[in-house]
Amino acid sequence: TTRMSRLRVGSPLDKNTDIGPLIDLTQLDRVKGLIAEGARQGAVCWQPDAALPSSGYYHLPTLATSVSPANILAQEEVFVPVLATMTFRNTEEAIELANNTRYGLAASVWSENVNLALHVAPQLKAGVVWVNGTNMFDAACGFGGYRESGFGREGGREGMFEYLSA
Repeated sequence: TTRMSRLRVGSPLDKNTDIGPLIDLTQLDRVKGLIAEGARQGAVCWQPDAALPSSGYYHLPTLATSVSPANILAQEEVFVPVLATMTFRNTEEAIELANNTRYGLAASVWSENVNLALHVAPQLKAGVVWVNGTNMFDAACGFGGYRESGFGREGGREGMFEYLSA
């Protein structure tokens, strides 16, 4: 929560901003509704005590703990800085929980044991899986969602082939 409290919400044109606005009021209301529903379903939600810019569609980062696998925060793509956390007993259960969704845009595996992370990563059903990081892209590699996430592939050879198929 300490690191989350330091995130700066503001204009995406400001190089010091960590979190920019949502696209419109409809999306902001959707996000607020998902977080409220997640809390009703048992998640404990925390947000930093910070002021939001007076104009625009901004939302504070949110940490959700005590999230069950069936909770809406574990089952929907929220697309804002919401971290939904779940506990697991072993590696197999962690993989099962991660794959227990109809979506699969991206995932990241965090571990002090890199060999374990590299063992888990290919078992996750996601368009891209990062190890001990996020949002690292190579223009030569394709990117796209898995299952109900995304609209095909982009970037790399895979992206080029999307334009060539009818």
